[in-house]
Amino acid sequence: MLQKWHVFMLYTSVLPVASASKHRAQPCVALAAALPGLVIFPNSTLYDTHNFYWSERQSNLSPSCFVAPNTAQDVSTAVKVLTRHNAPFTVKGGGHTPFEGASSIEDGVTITLASLTDITVSADRKTVSVGAGNRWINVSEALDPLGLAVVGGRSATVGVSGLTLGGGISYFSGTRGWACDNVRNYEIVLASGEIVNASPVTNRDLFWALRGGGGTNFGIVTRFDLAAHEQGDLWASSLIWPGSVNTTLIPLLHDLLVRNLVADPAAHLYFILVNDASLGGYAVVSDQFHSTHANISPPAVFSPFHDVPALSVNTRIANVSRLSRDIEQAFGGRTTWWDTTVAATASPNLLLDIVPLFEAHVTRLRAAAEPVNSTMTPFMVFQPITLNILQAMQVNGGNALGLKPEDGPIMIVQVNVMWSSPLLDAAVEESCGRLIREIDTLAAERGARSKNGYIYMNYAGRPQDVYAGYGLESLARLRKTARKWDPNGEFRKLWKGYFKL
Repeated sequence: MLQKWHVFMLYTSVLPVASASKHRAQPCVALAAALPGLVIFPNSTLYDTHNFYWSERQSNLSPSCFVAPNTAQDVSTAVKVLTRHNAPFTVKGGGHTPFEGASSIEDGVTITLASLTDITVSADRKTVSVGAGNRWINVSEALDPLGLAVVGGRSATVGVSGLTLGGGISYFSGTRGWACDNVRNYEIVLASGEIVNASPVTNRDLFWALRGGGGTNFGIVTRFDLAAHEQGDLWASSLIWPGSVNTTLIPLLHDLLVRNLVADPAAHLYFILVNDASLGGYAVVSDQFHSTHANISPPAVFSPFHDVPALSVNTRIANVSRLSRDIEQAFGGRTTWWDTTVAATASPNLLLDIVPLFEAHVTRLRAAAEPVNSTMTPFMVFQPITLNILQAMQVNGGNALGLKPEDGPIMIVQVNVMWSSPLLDAAVEESCGRLIREIDTLAAERGARSKNGYIYMNYAGRPQDVYAGYGLESLARLRKTARKWDPNGEFRKLWKGYFKL
């Protein structure tokens, strides 16, 4: 388990390697002069520590240097230096995006937020101020002993910044919306280097844009002030079934989407189809959670799933930290994910008919992997966005996602692949893109395309047009806000990676 990065040794600046061109080295040298001790060059012992990402594909890129600010003012100084030198850069929070270049860069500068790890609980216990370099395990480990929680990520080492700025699905979304709906205030460094706050009463347009609009078009968020709530242990159960029973389980999932999760908003789950040799081929996996149920027996909302004979069942009552570790995926290896959304239909037939499309995708991947002797694990994940979640998203003027209660409920369909050989990169991405297009086509034929074709940013593939899925009104408003807060387009031009307006 990764420890909080702020306990690492003090950073030491060293001279750039001789092979680096003068042009590439200049911004790094200027940063080292402006921020002594905070710049890490390729011949530093700490360089590989910072160039470590969840996905190996991100680690394959090599920046000219890292700059590791300790404060928002340090971030401001770094931004001023970079814009003055017209230097390409990127920003790394948790580094949990799968595709290369999302928060990594070749030859440019990476601003790593790893040292911004303060966590402060307000005296009234209603607000937790979280530095942008934290991972969710840092937050839950601080809050669990206090009987508090925030609407945050479910996986331990996912970064606070990326998840929150892109939306943020949580254990508590049924009652409280997504993570972006529970931010009370953002501290953010603008392209000018100015440090401002954005809240429901201060810089309200920027506050709205940061709620799901991402950060790369607006500024570098250095602190999130999150709404806290009283929370004890959660009920959780992890189940694995043989793939053959998907036709029994998917109708139960459909009932959750259209009815049962609305009736019991404290319940939460995701539902996975996977093809893996260790599970005997195809299997169905579901992790289920309930934030108020105190008995080891399943709550009524999930009882029908537990009536279906499973290969394994792991039920426990535990705090957020333990649960987030339970579902953690190890760092390293190559991975991708893509996603789309489909609208709820009167029957589960649409979801059932997506399964053969996934199976054809698996066949393509297995055929590509065999000649290069690569490991390969394909997944397809269903995650409901129910009416109660959509209603909770409307607080404080709503978020930037363009999702309204009258347009729901909808289902996120995520395609995820993990593999070992870089020789498969192109084939994996092509097959994932094809599967998403096939799902979209099928949904359109059934009259079940979600409004605007919403794509959840945090699961999107690099070629996907995320912002188009927010709808014309939200997209126009986001662009207007970006022009206001970055009038010279400095971030649009220099901040590389992830998704841009």
